[in-house]
Amino acid sequence: MAWTRLEPQEFVSNALTWRESIRAEGVVREPFDLPSAVVHEGDLGAVAALALTEDGHAGRAYNLNGPEALTTSARVAILSAALGREIAFEQIGGKAAIERMLREGVSRADAEYVVGWHADPPAEARIPEGTVERLLRRPARTFADWVTEHQDRY
Repeated sequence: MAWTRLEPQEFVSNALTWRESIRAEGVVREPFDLPSAVVHEGDLGAVAALALTEDGHAGRAYNLNGPEALTTSARVAILSAALGREIAFEQIGGKAAIERMLREGVSRADAEYVVGWHADPPAEARIPEGTVERLLRRPARTFADWVTEHQDRY
């Protein structure tokens, strides 16, 4: 059986985890402020559909990331501007991030993996590669595009 492997890095929609702290306190707390080229879930779905419906993708692995590498604080600033209100970014320690995830029901192993990944994300997550643009023959959607589509959720 033929296969095509999609390897998305960090998802734009992870910003939804900030929703409650933004609503309650106007703040986003994360342990790191490193750049990540987050990928829009709609682009991921479009690439999946393409791989399933067009020839030429069998036996290929595609790293999927977004068109721009933005730090967490830069993403918060974009969200803040779109919502028209001040949202603060507070950097917390890795241990605090793990404890927060444990309170949310995430297993310790998964929490430690996620925080560890964000402490030192691979180059594939930090450097926009243009795979989405190449495959879809259109620009990949940006974090700002996603915020415009989902600002009512905040």
